[in-house]
Amino acid sequence: MKKIYKQISGALLMLTLILNITACSPESFTSPNEAGIPVVSDYEDCIRIDVNQETNYVTFSFQGQKGVMPIWIIDGKNYSSSFNMTKYYRKAGDYSVEVKIANSNGVSDRAITRNFHIDKTIMTGFGGFDPESNFNIWRTATISEPTFWYAPGWSQIADPAYSLVNGTYTVTLPEATSETWQTQMPIKTNIATDAGKNYDFSVILTSTIDHPNVTVKLVDATEDKIYYFEGKTPLVANEPVCFWKSNMPGLDIANLNLVFDFGGNAAGTVMTIESIVLKDHANDDGTIVPEQEETPEPTWSAVDSEDNLWHSVAFTNEFYYAPGWNPIANPALNIDGATYTLNFPTATNEKWQNQVTFISDALTASAEENYDFRVILNASNDISSATIKLVQVGGGDNDNIFVFLLEDVKLTAGEDVTAKVINAKGVDITQAKLVFDFGGNPANTEVIIKDIILQKHKD
Repeated sequence: MKKIYKQISGALLMLTLILNITACSPESFTSPNEAGIPVVSDYEDCIRIDVNQETNYVTFSFQGQKGVMPIWIIDGKNYSSSFNMTKYYRKAGDYSVEVKIANSNGVSDRAITRNFHIDKTIMTGFGGFDPESNFNIWRTATISEPTFWYAPGWSQIADPAYSLVNGTYTVTLPEATSETWQTQMPIKTNIATDAGKNYDFSVILTSTIDHPNVTVKLVDATEDKIYYFEGKTPLVANEPVCFWKSNMPGLDIANLNLVFDFGGNAAGTVMTIESIVLKDHANDDGTIVPEQEETPEPTWSAVDSEDNLWHSVAFTNEFYYAPGWNPIANPALNIDGATYTLNFPTATNEKWQNQVTFISDALTASAEENYDFRVILNASNDISSATIKLVQVGGGDNDNIFVFLLEDVKLTAGEDVTAKVINAKGVDITQAKLVFDFGGNPANTEVIIKDIILQKHKD
Protein backbone atom coordinates (compact mmCIF):
# COMPACT_ATOMS: atom_id res chain seq x y z
CA MET A 1 0.00 0.00 0.00
CA LYS A 2 1.44 3.38 -0.98
CA LYS A 3 2.01 5.93 1.77
CA ILE A 4 1.05 9.56 1.25
CA TYR A 5 3.39 12.25 2.60
CA LYS A 6 1.70 14.52 5.11
CA GLN A 7 2.82 17.37 7.24
CA ILE A 8 1.97 16.08 10.69
CA SER A 9 1.93 18.09 13.88
CA GLY A 10 3.89 16.76 16.83
CA ALA A 11 0.80 15.56 18.68
CA LEU A 12 -0.71 13.85 15.66
CA LEU A 13 2.63 12.24 14.84
CA MET A 14 2.91 10.74 18.33
CA LEU A 15 -0.67 9.45 18.13
CA THR A 16 0.13 7.84 14.79
CA LEU A 17 3.23 6.19 16.24
CA ILE A 18 1.38 4.82 19.23
CA LEU A 19 -1.36 3.33 17.05
CA ASN A 20 1.09 1.87 14.55
CA ILE A 21 3.60 0.46 17.00
CA THR A 22 1.46 -0.88 19.83
CA ALA A 23 -1.39 -2.30 17.75
CA CYS A 24 -2.99 -3.42 21.00
CA SER A 25 -6.06 -2.71 23.10
CA PRO A 26 -6.24 0.06 25.71
CA GLU A 27 -6.24 -2.60 28.46
CA SER A 28 -2.82 -3.92 27.39
CA PHE A 29 -1.21 -0.55 26.62
CA THR A 30 1.95 0.19 28.62
CA SER A 31 2.76 3.78 29.54
CA PRO A 32 5.71 5.28 27.67
CA ASN A 33 9.09 4.95 29.38
CA GLU A 34 11.68 7.61 28.62
CA ALA A 35 14.51 5.15 29.22
CA GLY A 36 13.20 3.03 26.38
CA ILE A 37 13.41 5.72 23.67
CA PRO A 38 15.49 4.40 20.73
CA VAL A 39 19.16 5.29 20.35
CA VAL A 40 19.70 6.17 16.68
CA SER A 41 23.26 4.81 16.50
CA ASP A 42 21.83 1.31 16.92
CA TYR A 43 20.02 1.66 13.57
CA GLU A 44 22.69 3.18 11.29
CA ASP A 45 22.88 0.01 9.20
CA CYS A 46 19.12 -0.32 8.83
CA ILE A 47 18.74 2.57 6.38
CA ARG A 48 19.09 2.06 2.64
CA ILE A 49 18.77 4.64 -0.15
CA ASP A 50 18.73 3.58 -3.81
CA VAL A 51 18.85 6.20 -6.58
CA ASN A 52 17.68 5.35 -10.10
CA GLN A 53 19.68 7.86 -12.17
CA GLU A 54 17.65 7.06 -15.30
CA THR A 55 14.26 7.96 -13.81
CA ASN A 56 15.25 10.20 -10.84
CA TYR A 57 13.18 8.07 -8.47
CA VAL A 58 14.76 7.47 -5.07
CA THR A 59 13.75 4.50 -2.90
CA PHE A 60 14.08 4.82 0.87
CA SER A 61 13.89 1.63 2.94
CA PHE A 62 14.28 0.77 6.62
CA GLN A 63 15.24 -2.77 7.55
CA GLY A 64 14.73 -2.59 11.28
CA GLN A 65 13.67 -4.69 14.20
CA LYS A 66 10.23 -5.39 15.60
CA GLY A 67 8.78 -2.66 17.75
CA VAL A 68 10.52 0.28 16.05
CA MET A 69 9.75 2.33 12.98
CA PRO A 70 11.48 5.07 10.96
CA ILE A 71 10.40 8.69 10.79
CA TRP A 72 11.67 10.05 7.47
CA ILE A 73 12.05 13.84 7.45
CA ILE A 74 12.22 15.12 3.87
CA ASP A 75 13.03 18.74 3.04
CA GLY A 76 12.79 19.48 6.75
CA LYS A 77 9.00 19.42 6.74
CA ASN A 78 7.51 16.32 5.10
CA TYR A 79 7.17 13.23 7.26
CA SER A 80 6.59 9.58 6.53
CA SER A 81 6.62 6.49 8.75
CA SER A 82 6.80 4.04 5.85
CA PHE A 83 9.32 1.21 5.92
CA ASN A 84 9.62 1.49 2.13
CA MET A 85 8.80 4.54 0.02
CA THR A 86 9.75 6.16 -3.28
CA LYS A 87 10.09 9.85 -4.10
CA TYR A 88 10.67 11.62 -7.44
CA TYR A 89 13.35 14.34 -7.76
CA ARG A 90 13.09 16.33 -10.98
CA LYS A 91 16.17 18.50 -10.54
CA ALA A 92 19.81 17.49 -10.52
CA GLY A 93 21.67 18.23 -7.30
CA ASP A 94 22.71 17.06 -3.86
CA TYR A 95 19.95 16.09 -1.43
CA SER A 96 19.66 14.71 2.08
CA VAL A 97 17.10 12.99 4.24
CA GLU A 98 16.93 12.69 8.02
CA VAL A 99 15.67 9.61 9.81
CA LYS A 100 14.55 9.42 13.42
CA ILE A 101 13.67 6.15 15.12
CA ALA A 102 10.45 5.69 17.10
CA ASN A 103 8.91 3.08 19.34
CA SER A 104 6.07 3.04 21.85
CA ASN A 105 8.21 5.05 24.28
CA GLY A 106 8.78 7.97 21.93
CA VAL A 107 11.00 9.34 19.19
CA SER A 108 14.78 9.60 19.27
CA ASP A 109 16.20 13.05 19.91
CA ARG A 110 18.89 12.66 17.29
CA ALA A 111 18.50 11.82 13.61
CA ILE A 112 20.55 9.89 11.09
CA THR A 113 21.33 11.96 7.98
CA ARG A 114 21.88 10.36 4.59
CA ASN A 115 23.06 12.28 1.52
CA PHE A 116 22.47 11.37 -2.12
CA HIS A 117 22.96 12.91 -5.55
CA ILE A 118 20.75 13.25 -8.63
CA ASP A 119 22.84 13.43 -11.81
CA LYS A 120 20.46 15.02 -14.32
CA THR A 121 17.40 17.26 -14.36
CA ILE A 122 14.44 15.50 -15.94
CA MET A 123 12.88 17.63 -18.66
CA THR A 124 11.45 17.53 -22.15
CA GLY A 125 14.15 17.77 -24.78
CA PHE A 126 17.88 18.25 -24.39
CA GLY A 127 19.01 18.67 -20.79
CA GLY A 128 22.23 20.56 -21.45
CA PHE A 129 25.86 19.81 -20.76
CA ASP A 130 27.06 18.29 -17.47
CA PRO A 131 27.19 20.99 -14.75
CA GLU A 132 29.18 18.69 -12.43
CA SER A 133 31.90 17.95 -14.99
CA ASN A 134 35.43 19.13 -14.27
CA PHE A 135 35.32 20.65 -17.77
CA ASN A 136 32.62 23.13 -16.70
CA ILE A 137 34.46 26.46 -16.48
CA TRP A 138 31.53 28.06 -14.63
CA ARG A 139 31.87 25.53 -11.80
CA THR A 140 35.32 26.73 -10.70
CA ALA A 141 35.13 30.39 -11.76
CA THR A 142 34.71 33.39 -9.49
CA ILE A 143 31.07 34.41 -9.90
CA SER A 144 29.90 37.72 -8.48
CA GLU A 145 26.50 38.26 -6.92
CA PRO A 146 23.96 39.22 -9.58
CA THR A 147 22.84 42.80 -9.92
CA PHE A 148 19.45 43.90 -11.22
CA TRP A 149 17.78 46.62 -13.23
CA TYR A 150 14.06 46.15 -12.60
CA ALA A 151 12.00 48.84 -14.32
CA PRO A 152 8.31 48.30 -15.13
CA GLY A 153 7.38 50.98 -17.65
CA TRP A 154 11.09 51.92 -17.72
CA SER A 155 10.81 53.33 -14.17
CA GLN A 156 13.28 51.53 -11.91
CA ILE A 157 11.97 49.98 -8.70
CA ALA A 158 13.55 47.94 -5.90
CA ASP A 159 15.59 44.92 -6.90
CA PRO A 160 13.70 41.63 -6.86
CA ALA A 161 14.45 39.13 -4.11
CA TYR A 162 16.67 36.24 -5.11
CA SER A 163 18.40 33.24 -3.58
CA LEU A 164 21.35 31.10 -4.65
CA VAL A 165 21.40 27.52 -3.39
CA ASN A 166 23.75 24.86 -4.77
CA GLY A 167 24.25 26.77 -8.01
CA THR A 168 20.54 27.43 -8.58
CA TYR A 169 19.25 31.01 -8.69
CA THR A 170 15.63 31.68 -7.75
CA VAL A 171 14.33 35.17 -8.57
CA THR A 172 10.92 36.47 -7.45
CA LEU A 173 9.39 39.20 -9.64
CA PRO A 174 6.46 40.85 -7.80
CA GLU A 175 5.68 43.45 -10.49
CA ALA A 176 4.84 42.87 -14.16
CA THR A 177 6.96 44.33 -16.97
CA SER A 178 5.96 44.73 -20.59
CA GLU A 179 9.12 45.00 -22.67
CA THR A 180 12.49 43.38 -23.22
CA TRP A 181 15.30 44.68 -20.95
CA GLN A 182 12.94 45.87 -18.22
CA THR A 183 14.04 43.02 -15.89
CA GLN A 184 17.79 42.66 -16.31
CA MET A 185 19.97 40.33 -14.23
CA PRO A 186 23.67 40.54 -15.15
CA ILE A 187 26.15 38.19 -13.47
CA LYS A 188 29.83 39.18 -13.59
CA THR A 189 32.56 36.54 -13.76
CA ASN A 190 36.32 36.24 -14.06
CA ILE A 191 35.96 33.83 -16.99
CA ALA A 192 38.25 34.53 -19.94
CA THR A 193 37.83 32.99 -23.40
CA ASP A 194 40.17 32.56 -26.34
CA ALA A 195 39.59 33.18 -30.06
CA GLY A 196 41.62 30.04 -30.75
CA LYS A 197 39.01 27.77 -29.14
CA ASN A 198 35.35 26.89 -29.57
CA TYR A 199 32.88 26.75 -26.71
CA ASP A 200 29.66 25.07 -25.52
CA PHE A 201 27.07 26.68 -23.26
CA SER A 202 23.84 25.58 -21.59
CA VAL A 203 21.47 26.73 -18.85
CA ILE A 204 18.10 25.44 -17.63
CA LEU A 205 15.33 28.01 -17.10
CA THR A 206 11.94 27.56 -15.44
CA SER A 207 9.13 30.06 -14.84
CA THR A 208 6.11 29.61 -12.59
CA ILE A 209 4.00 31.61 -15.08
CA ASP A 210 4.13 31.56 -18.89
CA HIS A 211 6.79 33.93 -20.23
CA PRO A 212 6.83 34.99 -23.91
CA ASN A 213 10.58 35.49 -24.27
CA VAL A 214 13.42 35.29 -21.78
CA THR A 215 16.67 36.78 -23.11
CA VAL A 216 20.08 35.18 -22.46
CA LYS A 217 23.30 36.97 -23.44
CA LEU A 218 26.94 35.92 -22.95
CA VAL A 219 28.89 39.12 -23.40
CA ASP A 220 32.19 40.93 -22.87
CA ALA A 221 32.03 42.78 -19.54
CA THR A 222 33.50 45.91 -21.12
CA GLU A 223 31.73 46.02 -24.51
CA ASP A 224 28.07 45.15 -25.12
CA LYS A 225 28.69 44.69 -28.84
CA ILE A 226 31.14 41.82 -28.29
CA TYR A 227 29.19 38.72 -27.35
CA TYR A 228 28.75 35.04 -28.09
CA PHE A 229 24.99 35.15 -28.41
CA GLU A 230 21.91 37.14 -27.52
CA GLY A 231 19.15 34.58 -27.66
CA LYS A 232 15.52 34.35 -26.63
CA THR A 233 13.41 31.45 -25.45
CA PRO A 234 9.72 31.27 -24.46
CA LEU A 235 8.79 29.44 -21.25
CA VAL A 236 5.62 27.53 -20.39
CA ALA A 237 4.69 27.61 -16.71
CA ASN A 238 6.62 25.07 -14.63
CA GLU A 239 8.21 23.42 -17.68
CA PRO A 240 12.03 23.63 -17.57
CA VAL A 241 13.70 24.59 -20.86
CA CYS A 242 17.36 24.22 -21.78
CA PHE A 243 18.86 27.15 -23.67
CA TRP A 244 22.08 25.95 -25.28
CA LYS A 245 24.74 26.62 -27.87
CA SER A 246 27.39 24.24 -29.17
CA ASN A 247 30.73 24.72 -30.93
CA MET A 248 30.66 28.53 -30.80
CA PRO A 249 33.75 30.20 -32.33
CA GLY A 250 35.81 31.70 -29.52
CA LEU A 251 36.35 35.38 -28.81
CA ASP A 252 39.25 37.04 -27.00
CA ILE A 253 37.44 38.23 -23.87
CA ALA A 254 39.12 38.88 -20.52
CA ASN A 255 35.96 38.83 -18.39
CA LEU A 256 32.57 37.46 -19.37
CA ASN A 257 29.18 38.59 -18.13
CA LEU A 258 26.16 36.31 -18.29
CA VAL A 259 23.03 38.45 -18.62
CA PHE A 260 19.43 37.33 -18.23
CA ASP A 261 16.44 39.51 -18.99
CA PHE A 262 12.92 38.60 -17.93
CA GLY A 263 11.25 41.69 -19.43
CA GLY A 264 7.64 40.89 -20.29
CA ASN A 265 7.11 38.90 -17.07
CA ALA A 266 3.75 38.62 -15.35
CA ALA A 267 3.38 39.86 -11.77
CA GLY A 268 4.30 37.21 -9.21
CA THR A 269 6.55 35.24 -11.54
CA VAL A 270 9.29 33.15 -9.95
CA MET A 271 12.22 32.35 -12.26
CA THR A 272 14.67 29.50 -11.67
CA ILE A 273 18.10 29.47 -13.31
CA GLU A 274 20.15 26.31 -12.88
CA SER A 275 22.79 23.98 -14.35
CA ILE A 276 24.88 26.73 -15.97
CA VAL A 277 27.68 25.28 -18.10
CA LEU A 278 30.42 26.90 -20.18
CA LYS A 279 33.12 24.62 -21.50
CA ASP A 280 35.76 24.20 -24.17
CA HIS A 281 34.09 22.32 -27.02
CA ALA A 282 37.19 20.14 -27.36
CA ASN A 283 36.58 18.68 -23.88
CA ASP A 284 34.03 15.87 -24.01
CA ASP A 285 31.94 15.69 -20.82
CA GLY A 286 29.99 12.71 -22.11
CA THR A 287 26.95 14.71 -23.21
CA ILE A 288 25.27 13.55 -26.41
CA VAL A 289 24.25 16.70 -28.28
CA PRO A 290 21.01 16.19 -30.24
CA GLU A 291 20.78 16.86 -33.92
CA GLN A 292 18.67 19.97 -34.31
CA GLU A 293 15.53 19.35 -36.32
CA GLU A 294 15.13 21.19 -39.58
CA THR A 295 12.40 23.83 -39.46
CA PRO A 296 9.90 23.25 -42.30
CA GLU A 297 10.49 25.61 -45.20
CA PRO A 298 7.82 28.26 -45.67
CA THR A 299 6.37 29.19 -49.04
CA TRP A 300 8.86 31.82 -50.13
CA SER A 301 7.68 34.88 -52.01
CA ALA A 302 9.48 35.85 -55.20
CA VAL A 303 12.25 38.41 -54.71
CA ASP A 304 10.35 40.92 -56.86
CA SER A 305 6.92 40.11 -55.39
CA GLU A 306 4.85 42.64 -53.48
CA ASP A 307 4.63 40.01 -50.73
CA ASN A 308 8.36 40.51 -50.24
CA LEU A 309 8.39 43.36 -47.72
CA TRP A 310 11.95 44.24 -48.73
CA HIS A 311 11.00 44.68 -52.40
CA SER A 312 10.94 48.37 -53.35
CA VAL A 313 12.01 49.46 -49.85
CA ALA A 314 13.74 52.82 -49.96
CA PHE A 315 16.85 52.90 -47.79
CA THR A 316 20.07 54.71 -47.01
CA ASN A 317 23.32 53.10 -45.95
CA GLU A 318 25.51 53.59 -42.92
CA PHE A 319 28.83 51.89 -42.17
CA TYR A 320 31.00 51.18 -39.18
CA TYR A 321 34.28 49.88 -40.61
CA ALA A 322 36.76 49.84 -37.74
CA PRO A 323 39.75 47.48 -37.77
CA GLY A 324 41.03 47.36 -34.20
CA TRP A 325 37.97 49.48 -33.26
CA ASN A 326 39.47 52.46 -35.12
CA PRO A 327 37.02 53.67 -37.81
CA ILE A 328 38.40 54.10 -41.33
CA ALA A 329 36.87 55.15 -44.66
CA ASN A 330 33.61 53.48 -45.65
CA PRO A 331 33.88 50.48 -47.95
CA ALA A 332 32.79 50.77 -51.58
CA LEU A 333 29.18 49.67 -52.22
CA ASN A 334 27.65 48.99 -55.62
CA ILE A 335 23.88 48.45 -55.94
CA ASP A 336 22.48 46.59 -58.93
CA GLY A 337 18.79 45.82 -58.45
CA ALA A 338 18.54 43.22 -55.66
CA THR A 339 22.32 42.69 -55.56
CA TYR A 340 24.63 44.70 -53.30
CA THR A 341 28.40 44.32 -53.73
CA LEU A 342 30.88 45.51 -51.08
CA ASN A 343 34.67 45.67 -51.08
CA PHE A 344 36.65 45.58 -47.84
CA PRO A 345 40.33 46.42 -48.42
CA THR A 346 41.42 46.13 -44.78
CA ALA A 347 41.10 43.13 -42.46
CA THR A 348 39.11 43.21 -39.23
CA ASN A 349 39.43 40.70 -36.39
CA GLU A 350 36.38 41.07 -34.13
CA LYS A 351 32.61 40.85 -34.41
CA TRP A 352 30.93 44.23 -35.07
CA GLN A 353 34.07 45.81 -36.56
CA ASN A 354 32.57 45.71 -40.07
CA GLN A 355 28.92 46.76 -39.95
CA VAL A 356 26.89 47.49 -43.09
CA THR A 357 23.46 48.95 -42.34
CA PHE A 358 20.45 49.42 -44.62
CA ILE A 359 18.20 52.02 -42.94
CA SER A 360 14.70 51.83 -44.36
CA ASP A 361 12.53 54.89 -44.82
CA ALA A 362 9.29 53.24 -43.73
CA LEU A 363 9.66 49.47 -43.18
CA THR A 364 7.81 48.43 -40.01
CA ALA A 365 7.15 45.22 -38.07
CA SER A 366 4.39 44.12 -35.72
CA ALA A 367 4.25 41.99 -32.59
CA GLU A 368 1.05 40.50 -34.03
CA GLU A 369 2.90 38.87 -36.95
CA ASN A 370 5.58 36.24 -37.46
CA TYR A 371 8.21 36.69 -40.16
CA ASP A 372 10.44 34.75 -42.56
CA PHE A 373 13.75 36.11 -43.84
CA ARG A 374 16.20 34.84 -46.44
CA VAL A 375 19.33 36.26 -48.08
CA ILE A 376 22.15 34.88 -50.23
CA LEU A 377 25.71 35.86 -49.32
CA ASN A 378 28.92 35.25 -51.26
CA ALA A 379 32.40 36.24 -50.02
CA SER A 380 35.65 36.05 -51.97
CA ASN A 381 37.48 34.97 -48.77
CA ASP A 382 36.38 32.85 -45.82
CA ILE A 383 34.56 34.74 -43.07
CA SER A 384 34.01 32.55 -40.03
CA SER A 385 31.15 34.38 -38.34
CA ALA A 386 28.91 36.91 -40.11
CA THR A 387 25.90 38.43 -38.32
CA ILE A 388 22.50 39.66 -39.59
CA LYS A 389 19.94 41.61 -37.56
CA LEU A 390 16.57 43.28 -38.30
CA VAL A 391 16.20 45.94 -35.63
CA GLN A 392 14.57 49.22 -34.64
CA VAL A 393 16.31 52.39 -35.86
CA GLY A 394 17.66 54.71 -33.18
CA GLY A 395 20.52 52.96 -31.40
CA GLY A 396 20.86 52.70 -27.63
CA ASP A 397 18.04 50.66 -26.09
CA ASN A 398 16.50 50.35 -29.58
CA ASP A 399 19.29 47.91 -30.44
CA ASN A 400 17.47 45.44 -28.21
CA ILE A 401 14.22 45.67 -30.20
CA PHE A 402 14.69 43.23 -33.05
CA VAL A 403 12.77 40.61 -35.00
CA PHE A 404 15.76 38.31 -35.44
CA LEU A 405 19.47 38.07 -34.80
CA LEU A 406 21.32 35.58 -37.00
CA GLU A 407 24.80 34.86 -35.67
CA ASP A 408 27.76 32.70 -36.66
CA VAL A 409 26.89 32.60 -40.37
CA LYS A 410 29.93 30.91 -41.90
CA LEU A 411 30.94 32.13 -45.37
CA THR A 412 33.19 29.91 -47.47
CA ALA A 413 35.21 31.62 -50.20
CA GLY A 414 33.40 31.70 -53.55
CA GLU A 415 30.29 29.83 -52.39
CA ASP A 416 26.70 31.08 -52.23
CA VAL A 417 25.50 30.75 -48.64
CA THR A 418 21.79 31.05 -47.84
CA ALA A 419 21.04 32.54 -44.43
CA LYS A 420 17.45 32.40 -43.23
CA VAL A 421 15.10 32.77 -40.30
CA ILE A 422 11.73 31.04 -40.35
CA ASN A 423 8.62 31.97 -38.37
CA ALA A 424 10.34 34.54 -36.15
CA LYS A 425 8.06 36.16 -33.57
CA GLY A 426 7.56 39.81 -34.49
CA VAL A 427 8.05 42.86 -32.32
CA ASP A 428 6.65 46.36 -32.75
CA ILE A 429 9.13 48.32 -34.89
CA THR A 430 8.23 51.74 -36.27
CA GLN A 431 11.25 52.05 -38.56
CA ALA A 432 13.45 49.06 -39.30
CA LYS A 433 17.06 48.74 -40.32
CA LEU A 434 18.79 45.63 -41.65
CA VAL A 435 22.30 45.23 -40.27
CA PHE A 436 25.02 42.95 -41.63
CA ASP A 437 28.33 42.49 -39.85
CA PHE A 438 31.35 40.90 -41.50
CA GLY A 439 33.77 41.47 -38.61
CA GLY A 440 36.72 39.11 -38.92
CA ASN A 441 37.02 39.57 -42.70
CA PRO A 442 40.43 39.12 -44.34
CA ALA A 443 41.95 42.01 -46.29
CA ASN A 444 40.73 42.55 -49.86
CA THR A 445 37.45 40.72 -49.40
CA GLU A 446 34.47 41.21 -51.70
CA VAL A 447 31.05 40.37 -50.28
CA ILE A 448 27.87 40.07 -52.34
CA ILE A 449 24.46 40.40 -50.64
CA LYS A 450 21.59 39.44 -52.92
CA ASP A 451 17.97 38.33 -53.22
CA ILE A 452 16.75 39.48 -49.81
CA ILE A 453 13.26 38.24 -48.92
CA LEU A 454 11.36 39.46 -45.86
CA GLN A 455 7.79 38.25 -45.60
CA LYS A 456 4.97 37.62 -43.18
CA HIS A 457 5.25 33.95 -42.34
CA LYS A 458 3.78 31.56 -44.91
CA ASP A 459 3.37 27.86 -44.14
